[in-house]
Amino acid sequence: MNAHHVLAGLVGLAVLVTGCSTSKIGSRDDAWRREAEAICVAKDSIADSRYVQRIKRLDGEGTCGIHYPLKAYAATDGHVGFNAPITANCNVLSAFDGWINHVVQPAAGQLYGTRVTEVKLMGSYSCRNRNNSRKGKISEHAFGNAIDVAGFQLADGRFISVKNDWRSDPWAQAFLRITHQGACEIFTTVIGPDGDRYHQDHLHLDLARHGTKGYRYCK
Repeated sequence: MNAHHVLAGLVGLAVLVTGCSTSKIGSRDDAWRREAEAICVAKDSIADSRYVQRIKRLDGEGTCGIHYPLKAYAATDGHVGFNAPITANCNVLSAFDGWINHVVQPAAGQLYGTRVTEVKLMGSYSCRNRNNSRKGKISEHAFGNAIDVAGFQLADGRFISVKNDWRSDPWAQAFLRITHQGACEIFTTVIGPDGDRYHQDHLHLDLARHGTKGYRYCK
């Protein structure tokens, strides 16, 4: 079985864990954000533990902030580490755990016969506009509703980098495309190196709500 056949089979393993509805993007006080965060916290979708801790409400400049922020030091109950902690809302952390469990780890097992032990992150909560622009729409990072992933450390010592391996050997390409396509079934926005010049070195994952029909943006 070649890498492309494995890609086709594993994309189907992704599990849909988020819903979509209509709303404009732009403020921590958007009704859908407050409601989604409150529901996720009430369900204990991401429980307090030594790896995930609730912190006090974040009120950033302007419309930035998170009503019920969490700080995560690892995913999947400590089985997958991070190079730096994530500060984000409950929903995106829950989706991130689901992505690692249902997409990333099966891909590593099928393609490399091993597991991911650490995810290299490039960003989570940050009060800024999209693509760090001085003007334009505010980023989902400003609401703790986005996570940027730069690469994956495997248990066998191999490191798979979005920047270096997106167009590298067939197995690394297949692994990254599985993780990208699987993310598109879980997150509402996914942007990688084929998306635009701002995402050549990472996968951007967020749970923005798009348009009147709640469509997904996957590039």
